[in-house]
Amino acid sequence: MPLWGRRKSEAESGRQHGAEARSIPGWLATDPFSGVAGVLNRWAAPVLWEALVEKVTPLLVEDVVERVKQRGAKLELKAAGQVGWLFLSALRTVYRKTLTQDAEIRKLRDEVVAFQERQLLMKETIESAVTQGDQMEARCTALAVRVAKQKSRQKPKMP
Repeated sequence: MPLWGRRKSEAESGRQHGAEARSIPGWLATDPFSGVAGVLNRWAAPVLWEALVEKVTPLLVEDVVERVKQRGAKLELKAAGQVGWLFLSALRTVYRKTLTQDAEIRKLRDEVVAFQERQLLMKETIESAVTQGDQMEARCTALAVRVAKQKSRQKPKMP
């Protein structure tokens, strides 16, 4: 059976592969990629590349693929599985980083909203203080005028 025909039937039974992933060290059935891990586990022994994935470059991937070819894997599935573990490890690492970054983005958005609310409150407080200051200035001016008028109406005292 060709590889692409087998892939379709295996993809349809993802729960079975997720259950298989439980027996793979470092994989849980709830992992979003456990189905893929289950399929790869049938093809080749698991290789967890997470430690290296942080430093992966296109040249490193090309080198690994070339080494797999040079070893002359007896079965195409084994070779595909070995390369698949590399790519799945990279995908899993990127996925985890993405989840972490999404959580950080949500946190930062919440902080921005809180800062905007505080800024609006401060602006309203300042505007209120300015209005009160203007009102007090007007009252003081009115009182000063009134005092000045009263003084001008008073007769000067003679010694």
